Amino acid sequence: MGKLGYTAAPIRDERKEADRIKLSQPILAIIGNPPYWRFEGVNSHEIVGRFVEGLWEDLKAPVRDAGWANQLNTFPEFSIAFWRWALWKLFEADNAPQKGVITFISNRTFLAGKPYAGLRKMLRERFDRIEIIDLRGDLRKGARAGVHGDTGVFNIKVGTAITLAIADGSKAEGALAEVTYTDTWEEGLFPREAKLQWLQAGARAGTRPGGVPVNRAPLDPLRPPAFGSVNWPPLSAIFGFFLSGLQTKRDHFIYAVVKPRLIERLRDFKDSDDDEARLAFHDSRDRKWNVARAQPIEEHRVIPAAYRPLDRRYLYNHPAFGDFLRPSLQQAWGASNVGLYAMPFGTGSGPAVWCHSLLPDYHSFSGRGGYAFPLYDRRPGHGPLNISSELLDNLALAFASPVAPDDAFDAILALLSASSYTLRFAEDLEDAFPHVPFPADRAVFERAAKVGAAIRELETFARPPNSAHLPSSLASFETTPNGRLAPSEWDDGMITLCKNGSGKVIGIPAAVWDFAVSGYRVLPRWLTAREGLQVDHAFVKEFRDINGRINELIHHFDAADLVLQEALKHSLTRDELGLAPAPSEDEDEQV
Repeated sequence: MGKLGYTAAPIRDERKEADRIKLSQPILAIIGNPPYWRFEGVNSHEIVGRFVEGLWEDLKAPVRDAGWANQLNTFPEFSIAFWRWALWKLFEADNAPQKGVITFISNRTFLAGKPYAGLRKMLRERFDRIEIIDLRGDLRKGARAGVHGDTGVFNIKVGTAITLAIADGSKAEGALAEVTYTDTWEEGLFPREAKLQWLQAGARAGTRPGGVPVNRAPLDPLRPPAFGSVNWPPLSAIFGFFLSGLQTKRDHFIYAVVKPRLIERLRDFKDSDDDEARLAFHDSRDRKWNVARAQPIEEHRVIPAAYRPLDRRYLYNHPAFGDFLRPSLQQAWGASNVGLYAMPFGTGSGPAVWCHSLLPDYHSFSGRGGYAFPLYDRRPGHGPLNISSELLDNLALAFASPVAPDDAFDAILALLSASSYTLRFAEDLEDAFPHVPFPADRAVFERAAKVGAAIRELETFARPPNSAHLPSSLASFETTPNGRLAPSEWDDGMITLCKNGSGKVIGIPAAVWDFAVSGYRVLPRWLTAREGLQVDHAFVKEFRDINGRINELIHHFDAADLVLQEALKHSLTRDELGLAPAPSEDEDEQV
């Protein structure tokens, strides 16, 4: 009878009946809550079976055909298997009714994102109407600008959406489904209880107000286009070359805040036994410890890099040690450059871009992956400028005088660093790169360029903070530090740097301590990365410098906001700037 004894028979019978229904019984309605699970480190056919894995190849083909094959590394995901089986059951199985309803509460990721474009295409082609209620609640990405207390309807960190897909034969042959999209954020719904009450209020009628028609191409997101109410150019149209930053897959090993510590770590690795070397290196698919250890340790490969906002670290720049060191980005960057770094989606509160003069890490915006947009392109046969010549020509035409590339770059930096930019365009920045409202008035443009230049100088360490923004009371030491840096807790403007109680610092404003870039708290994270270092004179000087930079940046971001308000009154359109839209400007996760 087996371990289950007499209870095994009913369970076995129930399983057989479920299999019969799934395989041969016609079904008109499929309702479910597919689980979210991205398959990492496992074979997908062991999870979903070869049947479903074979079925979802036709969801991948449109992605490959669109030139997005490198996006499919995030495709294997459990909820997509449920979607593909449900589509097979309604439209492809023996005795499939060719009509019916699928209603899923599922991971919301498929609504946008290139890996899932094939699924969106199939949904649009096979159904007549699709109604979507985006419940948001994706806690993994941190708080969004202007959004407070957003939670999911389930006790999970993954955002969800309700999708009602109806196939009743009402649309014309060859037409795409009529799609409507309702955003709980637009309805002012953030806490779980508010979302559930709002849904319950529409339960009897089976509908909720606020749906927006989504008339887009088959592969496009099932949401309205980002920045659809304006016609401004995105960063991806302004700069000819842009690429993700350096991605090592082992930051703990080939980055360090001080150069001698990194060199010592690499030499220890070189001299260690096999087990120690393997443990220290952490193999990935493309980089192996034994190959790296066989290389000579070359000090000239240790370079400074932009690791996070206002956090410069040393990197061992050797292809055997880092998985994606982006040779083309390094060529484009050259010996000197400046570049903006931005997120292709999910930009939170704070500045929408950051400026770096060192090679940027993949996570150099806010601890999550993004793209670098260098001002100059140093690659052989390219450049020298990377910023659009059409943009410069048309700005000059609008202003009746030439525009310097540096001024255009600085104006972009100011407008996208304005303290209210991410608040105004929070929903748009969920799905796309920042778009730039270039002012139509030359005087406003010049003000933006002046503010942007000050921001650039601070963010790239081109100059120290202005003494006017570095008062003696800011981050002043009440007691002399004597020890190594320990974890710090801020208390009414005061922190203590050393475990023994020495190094008491006062005069750190809450605005400086809490300053964040898309949830990345710059000063606390800067300190955390340096725990264990001796708090000596050099450390104190750098610590006060970071406080001063943040303090002054806050001032300039507010000044940029005044310029942004003027720019929004009369801004130049993408057409006026000669920057035609790309076929699809919705961005997604990248390698």
